[in-house]
Amino acid sequence: LWISNINGQGPDAVPSNDTWVKTITIKDPIPNIIPSYTSATNTFTYDIIVNATNQVNTPRDLDFHPNGDLWVINTGLEDSGPSPGGSTVKVTNPGVTSQNSLWQQDGNAWHFMSLPSAIAFSDNGNFATTTSAYDCNHNGGAPFAGPSLWSSDPNIYAQYAGPGTNGSHLDMLHESSYCMGIASETDNVFWVFDANNNDIVRYDFADDHGPGNDDHDDGIVRRYPQPAVNWINADISSHLVIDRNTEWLYIVDGGNQRILRLDINSGTVGGTPNYPQYDGVLAEYTNVTGVTWEVVVSTGLIQPSGIDIIEDRLVVTDHSNGDIIFYDVSNIPATEIGRLQTNEPGIMGVVLGPE
Repeated sequence: LWISNINGQGPDAVPSNDTWVKTITIKDPIPNIIPSYTSATNTFTYDIIVNATNQVNTPRDLDFHPNGDLWVINTGLEDSGPSPGGSTVKVTNPGVTSQNSLWQQDGNAWHFMSLPSAIAFSDNGNFATTTSAYDCNHNGGAPFAGPSLWSSDPNIYAQYAGPGTNGSHLDMLHESSYCMGIASETDNVFWVFDANNNDIVRYDFADDHGPGNDDHDDGIVRRYPQPAVNWINADISSHLVIDRNTEWLYIVDGGNQRILRLDINSGTVGGTPNYPQYDGVLAEYTNVTGVTWEVVVSTGLIQPSGIDIIEDRLVVTDHSNGDIIFYDVSNIPATEIGRLQTNEPGIMGVVLGPE
């Protein structure tokens, strides 16, 4: 794009700004191989990708970066020990001979990644984490906790951001204590499971405030009082996932032993939530009522925790026994079509990889 003969004065004097370049990465679709898992004739083996030797410690969730790196989130300690707060293990080339891993912890994980329960990547390379703490200031005061936004850029994440900064986080909002699960909608917009208030909350961080800064006033927070959800406890995550094709948000309602789904485009925005606003200034803090939601699964689950979806196949983990359960969601209620019995109680987050 260029201009010339400006007010009769000749050619563009600054041609260096005439060209703009944007890189768009087109990813191969994830293949749907769920039928191989539900076939009664197949047997399975399990590969260890990373473990304690790679500094994986009390992992709660995992997700893939758009570039194919696998990130695992460790719970860590709340307010004790030499480095309180959660941490991450980034696995490059997971599952192949060239695999390597990198453990990292933010400089103020004590607050911004306190007892993380979930992690979700957006296509822009940012990721968000949730906290299963009541108060990220750890002083017994107000329930000051919620999701944090991070850059995955190795020059930013877990690096010193400069004088006057606080950790490397890009943003944090504080309207959801005991935040037990998270799903990415787009860019800096995420949905969380708010166990302190038994509702689902949509967080739009809008423009991030830059690494380690603290301007939250462009944040948009919308609370969904219905459907009412319940957690199992502070140690077992209740994960979420958005089906990008249908824009249904699938929710693990762990305390009620069921799976729900919510139409993210439904409902009426308006009204002030009953729960106080703990961030001093926000662009918006409202309720959303009259949403469309359904019960997807209500039987056969004991401690459901992890969830993912591909096409019309849903994957759910059961923390109580380690089962990985597959459902057909082409009709609701969903139909269970297969179950892998790993005999590994404690499984929480689950993710379908690029391959």
